[in-house]
Amino acid sequence: MPDELGGEPRREGGCGVGAQLRAARARAGLTIGQAAQKLHVGDEVLEALETERFEALGALIYVKSYLRRYADLLGEPVAPLHERLASRIVMPQPDLTRVPRAVAPKAGIVGRVLTGLGVLGVMGLAWWGWSHRHQVVAVPVISRLVPARLPAMPVAREGAVSARPTAEPAAHGAKAGTHAAAPAAAATAWITLRFPAASWVAVTDAAGHSIYRGMVAAGVTRSFEGRAPLHVVLGYASGVAVRIDGRAASIGSYVGRDHAVSFDITAGGRVLPAPLRAGG
Repeated sequence: MPDELGGEPRREGGCGVGAQLRAARARAGLTIGQAAQKLHVGDEVLEALETERFEALGALIYVKSYLRRYADLLGEPVAPLHERLASRIVMPQPDLTRVPRAVAPKAGIVGRVLTGLGVLGVMGLAWWGWSHRHQVVAVPVISRLVPARLPAMPVAREGAVSARPTAEPAAHGAKAGTHAAAPAAAATAWITLRFPAASWVAVTDAAGHSIYRGMVAAGVTRSFEGRAPLHVVLGYASGVAVRIDGRAASIGSYVGRDHAVSFDITAGGRVLPAPLRAGG
């Protein structure tokens, strides 16, 4: 049966790591949520450790890192837990001899007809492009690196999460010869993060509004945009590739011994260390 502090029963065939962690957490008087907040990770990371669903945490090196941090928090020896983990996890090697090979189909009448149609299609597209080459209109490209000079309007990006407010429409009925003063566009910051391992992420804007809060899986690249300065917290920042306004940046000097980091991004694209804020 699950314990009263939020644990789950041990799965059949486990190595006992999850049961030891749950018992240690119960002795410490912590819930899953309280322990996750202390480690700056999501609840699902600790739940995966306690239920021995290690495959949800990515590669073995990341599983060991999360296990070591959790054991240190609960005052448990790390070496025995790593030995039990090694006896539980077996990384299978792929059998490349069983990979099916594609067999090239024999060319027949239908294949030759399709090939001829494809050639005619290419020739038609080439003729169309040649006949319309003088109708191409050059469109100026507005640089993304100077957001302060752009009009206050939302810009959509694939994979980006934005908290930029939409400008209010200008009032009508102004007297002739007068011009209403345009409101200054709020300075924004734009950050892109590529995660080699699963990590808990929290991003808030200058007004304290949450742009994103939750887990990001290993191998995923996410972009976030909002009013500067942006406040970023990473539960596992080791190896994370950072780009700010399209330029590579480094946060390695701010990462602590527990692999967590908290920093701010100014409107000019500078990275500054920052303390943890309430709620993230």
